Amino acid sequence: MLDNNFAMHGSASSSFHLSLNYPIISAGGKNLGFQNGRYLKFGKGNEDNQACAGIADDSGWASDLDSHELPHAHLFVTILKRMGIDTNEFAGHKGGLERV
Repeated sequence: MLDNNFAMHGSASSSFHLSLNYPIISAGGKNLGFQNGRYLKFGKGNEDNQACAGIADDSGWASDLDSHELPHAHLFVTILKRMGIDTNEFAGHKGGLERV
């Protein structure tokens, strides 16, 4: 039954994640084309997959980040498409993700 369903849980702790890099845990969806058991990060910059890691003091939190992460809306477009809903936009963002 879980292979035909998709569940996810996320966090939005802006003081801990700088309003970026919100983690999402997903389960199920094998028959919908989802592959779980991996860590994925989307965007450019910070290719070591450790967003904001290595910031040693408060000055790091106040400076500009040299990375760009994709909004979760792209993930939601992908989920909706795989569930059979014909859309290419969610919350004003267009397009989905390729490696989910």
